[in-house]
Amino acid sequence: MKRPLSVFFLTSEVLPVVKTGGLADVSAALPAALSEEFGDEIDIRIGTVGFKGVERLPGFRLLKTFITRTPAGAMTIRILEGRLSKGNVPVYAVDPEGMFNREELYGENGTEYPDNLERFSAWNHALLHLPAVVGFFPDILHANDWQTALSIPLLPHVIRPSLAVTPMKTLLSIHNLAFQGVYPLDQWHLTGLPSSYNRFDGLEYHGRLSLLKGGIQFADCITTVSPSYREEVLSEPGGFGLSGALRHRRESFYGLLNGIDAHEWNPETDQYLPIQFSRAKIGKKSALQKKLRQEWGLNSRAPKPLFGVVSRMTHQKGAGLLAEAIYSMGLEDDLREDWVILGSGDPSLEDLWERIQRIFPGRIRVKTGYDEPLAHRIIAASDFLVIPSVYEPCGLTQMYAMRYGTIPLVNPTGGLRDTVESEKTGFWFEELTIAGIKKGLKKARALYHDQEGFDSMRQRAMAVESSWKNRTREYENLYRTLLSSPHGTNTVP
Repeated sequence: MKRPLSVFFLTSEVLPVVKTGGLADVSAALPAALSEEFGDEIDIRIGTVGFKGVERLPGFRLLKTFITRTPAGAMTIRILEGRLSKGNVPVYAVDPEGMFNREELYGENGTEYPDNLERFSAWNHALLHLPAVVGFFPDILHANDWQTALSIPLLPHVIRPSLAVTPMKTLLSIHNLAFQGVYPLDQWHLTGLPSSYNRFDGLEYHGRLSLLKGGIQFADCITTVSPSYREEVLSEPGGFGLSGALRHRRESFYGLLNGIDAHEWNPETDQYLPIQFSRAKIGKKSALQKKLRQEWGLNSRAPKPLFGVVSRMTHQKGAGLLAEAIYSMGLEDDLREDWVILGSGDPSLEDLWERIQRIFPGRIRVKTGYDEPLAHRIIAASDFLVIPSVYEPCGLTQMYAMRYGTIPLVNPTGGLRDTVESEKTGFWFEELTIAGIKKGLKKARALYHDQEGFDSMRQRAMAVESSWKNRTREYENLYRTLLSSPHGTNTVP
């Protein structure tokens, strides 16, 4: 029998504590799936932010309060403990003196909070003290994205618990390389790191400091969220300036495809759907769509495909290109489908979508903001889900869509290429331009009116296995490999 291993999974987002994007979904689903699949063989626990209102979440309670030094001075740290609803995984929400008691997690109105380096540094320091405070001595520290990347170079400089026989191994998962935690060098003191780390092979980054680069430089191994995205970021512009650092760590850099929570995203049991359905009872999907069309004010008499979008409204997601393509089709009197769009992000893009809704009333419905129940209903009811991302590390909505018999139209980049098989389980845009998007939409429209072909593709899409069940074995294997590897292959200054 394999010896049990323990993992401290650090993330700034996890459902139900806080969510701004797919990181929260992955941070809940992966630990839960590992716990469910391997039971007592893996003790995995999550460290996250003590976001506003966490103490009011069902099952969360104040576990400990302690005082520790941080670069911002001595702080009182609260630890609130809860559990994931699935897998019974402990979640420690760490609150350094209310630093995350704000309206948003990272910033407001498209602007980052000016004290983010101070906030996230203090939180990382507190996280590294947490194992000693709660009596948990992990084998592996699994950090995610720039928000927790600082914990990796910081680890040797935080007093370790006396019961920890061997140093922790470290793993950094990159979910989106575009976000790197870059700050001015005159804020270096807020990291708590010695000045010896302020150099090219440390955190220094074009005259600034990058928290993500520090994690890349000093982690024992690095992962990203799809094989294709791994290849894309090893060169520019996909690497966003860090391709050289990643090529330097190429032998310890892996692309592991994300999965989806098959319990949460299941058309047979989805709590947010007024009518549930299955692959064997796909006819109920039509009844669901009819009901929701009426609720959304899309009362077309003639049969029309329903296109859905559930996305952040940003350049990365292709939100502007898609809006312009739809507007162009409308002007050409070629808008022969209905649309329902959910998203938020760039205020100018939100305004653009709102204007298009006003220009084409009754054919386009737009809801700006975050609405989890509505996201489920759009993905379940739509015939097609459109994902024209400029780049996409993995993406989850295309996998949700296929599970619900909703055919994805994607730009074949990153995880979209790895999960959608063109002409079999979805469509690839031939080019990411207004003309290319319009051509793809017309191809989907033609399939919709080919009942046999449409039903066949829908059945193939629903048959795709995208749950975390198979993906967890890749992580377990990597954890085991990491645990058995010699320590110190990537030394610190």
